[in-house]
Amino acid sequence: MLGLIAGNGVMIRYLYFLIPPVVFALDRWTKVLIEGRIPLHQSQAVAPGLIDLAHTRNTGVAFGLLANSHSPWMPALLTLSSAIALVLILFFSLRQPAANWKLQFGLMLVLGGAVGNLFDRISYGYVIDFVDVYYGSYHWPTFNLADSSISVGIGLLLLEVLTQKTNA
Repeated sequence: MLGLIAGNGVMIRYLYFLIPPVVFALDRWTKVLIEGRIPLHQSQAVAPGLIDLAHTRNTGVAFGLLANSHSPWMPALLTLSSAIALVLILFFSLRQPAANWKLQFGLMLVLGGAVGNLFDRISYGYVIDFVDVYYGSYHWPTFNLADSSISVGIGLLLLEVLTQKTNA
């Protein structure tokens, strides 16, 4: 069965295109759960001393960069740059072979996560984050499922680049 799917580039591309809506739906579901169960700026321990669920809002980009910008055009710039990135990811995916699973899977994970965060940015003006990983006084920036999807997708893209065979 897998051979039939892999042999048919159109069919496997359709399967790849199922990834972004699944990521988006899971991202929305987790954010709705957090909003409904944990008050803003409050947290609930999941693994004490390691992971909390913490309801936060990120008005910046990844890891809160630019969150303290008071520029009135910053939200529009972030939204526009995210939308352009989505179009470029989709265009690049369609121009690459469907059989390259690491590349396609990685791009679709990035696309799904980016759509999830873009939805928040357009709907609310900020992104809902809730996973707080820490150890002692060290805290990783709070993130969400969309961010995780983007990170795993970028990891697959890096793996693809690092394992590519060169025609030398």
